[in-house]
Amino acid sequence: MRFPALFISTLIFAIAISFSSYCEEVAVREWSPYSGIEGLITKDNALIMRSTSQMPLLITKDNIFINASRFKVLEIRMKSNKSYMAGRLFFRRIGDPGFNYLNSFEFQTGLNNTYRKYLVDLGRNPNWFGTVTQIMLSPINGEGSVDIESIKFLEPSIWLTARIFWQEFFTFERPLPRTINFIYGPRINGISINTYIYSLILFISLAMIAFYWNKLGGPGKLLTILPSKIIMICFIFWLLLDARTAIDQFRSAVIDRQTFGGKSLEEKQALSTNGVYYDFYHYLKFCGEKIPSGSRYSLIVPPNSTYFLEKSRYYLYPTYENTMEAEYVLVYDPQKTIKSDEIPGKGYNKYADLGNNRYILKRAAGL
Repeated sequence: MRFPALFISTLIFAIAISFSSYCEEVAVREWSPYSGIEGLITKDNALIMRSTSQMPLLITKDNIFINASRFKVLEIRMKSNKSYMAGRLFFRRIGDPGFNYLNSFEFQTGLNNTYRKYLVDLGRNPNWFGTVTQIMLSPINGEGSVDIESIKFLEPSIWLTARIFWQEFFTFERPLPRTINFIYGPRINGISINTYIYSLILFISLAMIAFYWNKLGGPGKLLTILPSKIIMICFIFWLLLDARTAIDQFRSAVIDRQTFGGKSLEEKQALSTNGVYYDFYHYLKFCGEKIPSGSRYSLIVPPNSTYFLEKSRYYLYPTYENTMEAEYVLVYDPQKTIKSDEIPGKGYNKYADLGNNRYILKRAAGL
């Protein structure tokens, strides 16, 4: 009788090990502000701070020595006064000259004002290897307050993998500011949830065929029983996936309320027009005041900013865009990313200037 007892205890121990993991925590005393952070204090063994930029950054000393081949899961327990923000962790290994986006991971936060644990599968980045000596953290991608209770590097386990997959299923797919938005749906381990659903439907259908075949003693009545049951299974999965999509719609409503709630109409228009820059709406308002109504204009903006073209057509109407016969050229380039040969020179003179590479050119008379 001793052998079965020994076998069962060994099995329980093996299962417990597979669900557990060792961790290495980067203590709060290791962190210091790098940029975009004010009022950093330690209270009740937690970091409390206020973000003042779109990418606030904390940094550790260059001597933490994390074994990347052993610790492949990141766990961050934190809260913020803003909901559904995006954070990013940068890492630097022995021999790396500095930080870069290839050596980083993005994660999403949940509802505001509640401590939550966020998991990141570090092993998915091919650069996560060797010895990590320093990390830099951007907890949220905007202004707001942040409390960080713990940052841990964990060994992978079955339980952690399941939690990561579950978290990925509920990852927020934020709508992008462009003319057409695609809804790709949840992904688990980089694979669309539809692949998992189709596989489950196929597996369940085959299992039902085998069950009823055995129960009925042959295929005689399968066609009268199975189609309705398989259709019902597909319908149930469709309802579940639709409910999952509804969660993202709710999250979008929360963000819209968080962004636009209590704002004036002009403030709302400016916030919905900012794109990657903060003042494009105010530049359009400046242009609308300077250009006579009904004039023709051409807009020059940084690369990959076609979204701005749609906004200019909307806010400058009845002034309209006509790139072939433009009387005015609107140049918006606060980051100095437009090539000089893309801006008309001969035949156009500066008409109005808002500063910081935001100005209007006017075609010379007689041209």
